[in-house]
Amino acid sequence: MKRSIVLIMLCVSAVLLMTSCGKSGEDQLLDYRFADHQEGAELMLGNEAYYDGFSQNELDYKMQKKDATMEEYQAYAKKQVLDFTDEEKAVVDKYMGRLEKKIKDNGYELPPLEQIVFICTTMKEESGAGAYTHGTQIYLGEDILKAAAQGKVDESLMEALFAHELFHCLTRSNPDFRAEMYKAIHFTVQDKEYEIPPSVMEYFISNPDVEHHNSYATFMIDGKPVDCFTAFVTTRHFEKKGDEFFDTGVTALVPVDGSDRYWLSEDASNFDEVFGTNTGYVIDPEECMADNFSYCLVYGMDGPEGEGYPNPEIIQAIEDELKNNSN
Repeated sequence: MKRSIVLIMLCVSAVLLMTSCGKSGEDQLLDYRFADHQEGAELMLGNEAYYDGFSQNELDYKMQKKDATMEEYQAYAKKQVLDFTDEEKAVVDKYMGRLEKKIKDNGYELPPLEQIVFICTTMKEESGAGAYTHGTQIYLGEDILKAAAQGKVDESLMEALFAHELFHCLTRSNPDFRAEMYKAIHFTVQDKEYEIPPSVMEYFISNPDVEHHNSYATFMIDGKPVDCFTAFVTTRHFEKKGDEFFDTGVTALVPVDGSDRYWLSEDASNFDEVFGTNTGYVIDPEECMADNFSYCLVYGMDGPEGEGYPNPEIIQAIEDELKNNSN
């Protein structure tokens, strides 16, 4: 009798473990699992390097008050982490499965990747973003998961969202892959991390998806070539509740020579030539290439509208790299 009860308990435990761990197996390309509230909060707050990069400007915007502190922010962020519902887990399984199928059907091979951990939050800690990443942790907003579960989000857009976040995990885990991807938009990755100068830091907003500032491209400014890295800044400080940094955010071009100044995208006559125009998300080469990567996986060379891309060479470079990995 006791032995039967033990066996039943073991079987139940195994089922629960499989549910919390997501999908894995020998033929599984993308190994992932789901974190509960407690683990998710611990993982979130463990990303210390990210929080160390916050400016006062960022704290004020994210906390919607002046003179906010990091202690206040982290306590607030921790409260935003949630448990996944079964319906939300099903959404993740659905779209991760679709990405796997596209990768297999196209003969692509991804570079090595450790297990992905999915974490659900309200997204209030990141001012309402749809998703973001740290390492191989992918944070998903409960609102977009619920909408997807109810069929209220275009399925190809959801596929692109998951592919975009997957790219960030891949570049962090594979520096050589990251360097090859950035080459497609004329950025060169260096070993050296560039220091953000005071005039930029005053308005700086960090990005959880951008772990490094160690790549540069050559921009034509006032008719002269200037090597710059990028940073996301606001055009003004936080003033009152309701101000959102997304509304005033711009791409800063920061010279790699260490001088304390920066230019905006409109100051560079070749800005579009550098980043291409397949996507308007050009605040950093990481985000630009994440979008292009998602287009490659989800839409292929035909593009979202079936009419290709303004810069098909970027998509082709991604496809070539993914196929080279399989050789």
